[in-house]
Amino acid sequence: MKKISMTDIAREAGVGVATVDRVLNGRASVRQETRQKVLKAAERLGYRAGLLQVLSRDDKPDAVPARTGFMLLSKDHSFYAPFAEELRHFARTTFQNEPEFLWLDIDDVESVAASLESLAQRVDIIGLVALDHPLIRHTIKKITAAGVCVYALFSDFSPCGHSGYIGLDNQKAGRTAGWFADRLLQQNEVIGILLGDHRFNCQESCEISFRSYLREKNRGYTVLEPLKTHESVEGGYTAAKRLLSQHKDLSMIYAPCGGIEGVLNALRESGRKEIKLLCHGPIVEGELALIESHIEVMFRHRLDAIAATVIDVFARKMRDRDVNPVHITLPFDVVTRENI
Repeated sequence: MKKISMTDIAREAGVGVATVDRVLNGRASVRQETRQKVLKAAERLGYRAGLLQVLSRDDKPDAVPARTGFMLLSKDHSFYAPFAEELRHFARTTFQNEPEFLWLDIDDVESVAASLESLAQRVDIIGLVALDHPLIRHTIKKITAAGVCVYALFSDFSPCGHSGYIGLDNQKAGRTAGWFADRLLQQNEVIGILLGDHRFNCQESCEISFRSYLREKNRGYTVLEPLKTHESVEGGYTAAKRLLSQHKDLSMIYAPCGGIEGVLNALRESGRKEIKLLCHGPIVEGELALIESHIEVMFRHRLDAIAATVIDVFARKMRDRDVNPVHITLPFDVVTRENI
């Protein structure tokens, strides 16, 4: 069967292609008479699937017509795939259009910047997880000047014209991890640190706050320089193996990063059950790892609450462009094997 194009529908309805685009994709308001003309033409031509999507928006008369986009780290990472599903869930009840998702490598800064600029041509508002890199900040400045709103998710940027930050209070998370470390360890023990990347501001803040708390206690802990996991399972495995091989006196690992599944694999292989792991989550089979004491404490993001907040903030911004920049921090769960 021949694929029905917007040009076909425009010709049948006697309107321009841009008008058809606005009707089918909800990009802007169209007179009701013109809208009905386009829909009837589409129906005559057999444009069934597209009509179902348009008519489903009619069931949400208060839905926001804005186009939303999200740039997240690789969907192979256990953290971001479920987060995307939560975003989709809340977006369906708020926006007329499905959000667009891009999945990117944290280290490929040029690709992130190019993809961000490209996405800004198709959407009105973007949620972004990325490094605080000069090229990315430059791109954010450029697209916000053109009218596209950008929000930092999980990790904030240095000032670059973005519309706000939504995520955890990472200083609080890092100091909470320090509080646990101080109570789980003896004096003068050795602690390893794993980070996804040094330019990932959320993790840098966690590390600094963790070190600050332990420095205040002054019990002689040795906190090693961080190794990078690159936010991947393979990277977590490689970094943990290096940490374990170089420090036979290691007592704890603090890992406020992605790739924890790889860290767990390395710890299991080593057989060094005395090493306590403090990490962020959720992760794949995280509860089982807690039950088996491979993870001592997990600081778990409430992905549903974060996604609901993101969609609510986006909707308010699209309804009122004059809304001031926001800095929203949400609570996290402190999970042990005894409170699962």
